[in-house]
Amino acid sequence: MRLTHERRDVFHHAVDEYGRFAEAVPLFGHSRNAPLVCFIVDPSGRVTHIGRGRRGVNAGTQQSRLNIEEIHSVDDVVSTQRIIGGVPTRNRKAVEQRFLSGGLLSPKAFQEAIDVFVRLAPGARSLVDRFTTSTRQRLERLSERARDSLAYQKEALAVAMSLAGIDRAPLAQWSLEDEAPGSFLDGLPEVRMREDPMVIQDMRQVPGYDYLREIPNAAAAVFADGDDRLTVIMANRQPLEEQTGTDLIYYNERFRAFVMVQYKAMEADDDLGAIFRFPEAKLTDELHRMDRFLKELSKVKAASALDDFRFSDNPFFLKFCPRIQFEPDSTGLTKGMYIPHAYWKLLEKDDRFKGPRGGRRLAYSNVGRYFDNTSFTMMVKGAWVGTNIPQSELLERWMRDVVAAGRSITFAVKPDDPDPDGDGALVVNPNLDLDGLAVEHDEEPERVQISRG
Repeated sequence: MRLTHERRDVFHHAVDEYGRFAEAVPLFGHSRNAPLVCFIVDPSGRVTHIGRGRRGVNAGTQQSRLNIEEIHSVDDVVSTQRIIGGVPTRNRKAVEQRFLSGGLLSPKAFQEAIDVFVRLAPGARSLVDRFTTSTRQRLERLSERARDSLAYQKEALAVAMSLAGIDRAPLAQWSLEDEAPGSFLDGLPEVRMREDPMVIQDMRQVPGYDYLREIPNAAAAVFADGDDRLTVIMANRQPLEEQTGTDLIYYNERFRAFVMVQYKAMEADDDLGAIFRFPEAKLTDELHRMDRFLKELSKVKAASALDDFRFSDNPFFLKFCPRIQFEPDSTGLTKGMYIPHAYWKLLEKDDRFKGPRGGRRLAYSNVGRYFDNTSFTMMVKGAWVGTNIPQSELLERWMRDVVAAGRSITFAVKPDDPDPDGDGALVVNPNLDLDGLAVEHDEEPERVQISRG
């Protein structure tokens, strides 16, 4: 973004006063879930600041609003001409045009420009290191199995944050250190000691927490967004390369309800887009484990309390989604189909799923009905589904079975925080987009803080 003399003064005032800045720019397309690094160029053609951008609402005919926050001044001020001169010839013209007039760089041109910028301004490396070629190469050195495990852990965390009403922007701050991480949480900033008092305070009344504390490979984080908080623990007994999958266990402390989500990857298909072939041995074993646990849950009857009402007290869901790629800079939820366990038990026997060779295939076109991210979020937020209050005490038994099977647990708890309005009512926001996010307005979101355990 190139500033005029007039806008430069406004920019400095906004940064000093509010820590953020917004500008009307020519209309551009860019996912709000994807990272957007902004070079702020002063009228003399020098990069003086770097910030995190996000495309906002339309600012007028053929104009977009560009919101910039997390703005940092550059100690080693760099001339744009030096950056342009350092970019390989194939993208030099495109980079020159953007630095002179403003606009969006292509992914390849951005990669080359950021590498040159870091060489010229080494003091700014920490601000943009996760976008450099060297970081990308470190990520590529991880095994495919490790990247898959990180991808599913990140997806589970993103779903939990949406269920808790927490802004997912901190996910884009993930970075890879020299050593391979033990879990996705290890790549998030602002590390604290594991026995953080906030973590213990949030979790001391939660069934199963004492067991998770016994697992040596466990990391914890507390996400705070205004009055909302979410405590997350990722626990496993195996390194990333040996994990057999990820389970999300979400606990709504207000209604004392658990929901469990297990992720299954679909494969590409020329005719149906994405399919899941079944029966699958691993899924069959996991379903048998669910059935055994449900048999135990059925022995516990719901209390007569109002907060114990559920449409269904079966807590198990399968999320089928196109194979997830680990994209550490994205904050979006993966598109997919949430299938309730009871519905799957009927579905797996239905002949409409038979393929031409006798096997069975699940696809968007034949599933009939499913919950997407939005509808699933609305159900779980209000605890319309999930274990009833007495059943929740049995959760530790399920956790032990999951970890023993080599899977990773992403355990997320939404504390029973006092209602700021004092009326005690939970209202599900109907103004949600297809990703389960509140429809964006022009207001700036509050900053999300992360503390690590």
